[in-house]
Amino acid sequence: AETKVRMERAKQWLVHAEPVILEDLDMRLVGVAAAGGSPAELRKLAEPILVQQRPEGGWAQRDVFASDAYATGMTLWALAEAGVLRPDQEIYRKGVRFLLGTQGGDGSWHVASRATKFQEYFESGFPYRHDQWISTMGTGWAASALALAIDSR
Repeated sequence: AETKVRMERAKQWLVHAEPVILEDLDMRLVGVAAAGGSPAELRKLAEPILVQQRPEGGWAQRDVFASDAYATGMTLWALAEAGVLRPDQEIYRKGVRFLLGTQGGDGSWHVASRATKFQEYFESGFPYRHDQWISTMGTGWAASALALAIDSR
């Protein structure tokens, strides 16, 4: 009973939170879904995410940035995880086409870093030098979104 009350409190906090960036919107949606949000609540939370899909099929981390694999992969995964979007729907397929069209020849995705360079650089072995850390995560999100789409083909 206590867990149920805490989950409901968490869900209400998320529902009323004011997201700033796309990642906030995506994770709020996933959190409300995990806390038992109704289909109507989830659809309402998904609307500001869905309208941010760009004509080429991708999403951007922030309005002033280009679409990238990090934002697109995370968003497709979040929409599917929350049960708002199925991988066989056109919106999802459009995102998949964006991801496949921006994938590097080695199978990874390049995502430009915007982080302040305050840590000493070292090579991890992942491509893209100073952009390798965000590119690793972008590749992970893109692969997660594509994996969900495999069964829908």
